[in-house]
Amino acid sequence: MNLPKLHQSIISGDYDTFSALIEQGADVNQLDSEMGNSPLHIASQQSSTKWVLALIDAGAFINLQTPKHGVTPLMVAVWHRKPEVVTVLLDQPLINTEIISTFGLKAADLTEFGASEEDKFGLQQANQLKQIFIDYNASRSQYEFSLSAYQIVTDAALLDEQKAAKLNALEDWSSLNATSAVTASGNDEHTAVMVAARDGLVESLNILMEHGGDQTIPDHYMKAIPLHKAAYNGRTNVIKLLAQHPGFKETLNAQGPNNGYTPLHDAIWHGHTEAAKVLIEAGANTELVSFDGKTPLELAREYQYQDIVELLEKN
Repeated sequence: MNLPKLHQSIISGDYDTFSALIEQGADVNQLDSEMGNSPLHIASQQSSTKWVLALIDAGAFINLQTPKHGVTPLMVAVWHRKPEVVTVLLDQPLINTEIISTFGLKAADLTEFGASEEDKFGLQQANQLKQIFIDYNASRSQYEFSLSAYQIVTDAALLDEQKAAKLNALEDWSSLNATSAVTASGNDEHTAVMVAARDGLVESLNILMEHGGDQTIPDHYMKAIPLHKAAYNGRTNVIKLLAQHPGFKETLNAQGPNNGYTPLHDAIWHGHTEAAKVLIEAGANTELVSFDGKTPLELAREYQYQDIVELLEKN
């Protein structure tokens, strides 16, 4: 089988070659050409955790799904009944247990996959894996519960003023800038500030920022910062509020690593003229080029936002 060298070194159990390849810059996220497995998928089949830990340290994507069957390294580890590897993967802050394969199963659904009723050892391993997931879910629930400000701003049953009232009564602000767990909730690795900026919770955001909210922490999905979210959704009042606090100048021209868009690009993308105006007045760089090769002016012209075109041409 013609596999990439890094994959083959794991299969051969050649840790010296494996380590040397990583040190030489081998792509730890390279997929093989037949099944689309990454080195981490191969490593997750092993009994030793050293391969997995080394790849994670080198920047391997822990939630990478194969193109054919949509399996993640965690699913591979469960499927092959490697409890130590499963434990290591679940210990990673960015692990996502909610990903569904192309055959409709999550990692936890695979705990008994392939084990027959006569397979006593297999069923014993299945029970062990089930317990690992039970313990993981319990610890994650406790972690999420501790994010007090985050819990308040994500409470869909409350209006902004009600959330602000709860925040005003909050005594423990130690977890203010903590990021939420990866749970496929739409709020993965979001801070309370990120959620408030995205959703236009101006009253709540004002309190968060007064207590030291950090507007430079990115999210999980796009590595966007709160200003990106505010601009993308046309939250003009949020942008004005963020401009009054530390971190605004540092993020005003931040280019997202997914598409190279700045907050100004994001505002223009969806025709938010007032948001674009506020950003320009705040000193946004109008010459930065995104990954699609466009400046803010060129983007406005492409989407035929004439008001924004005129606004940019005056500056």
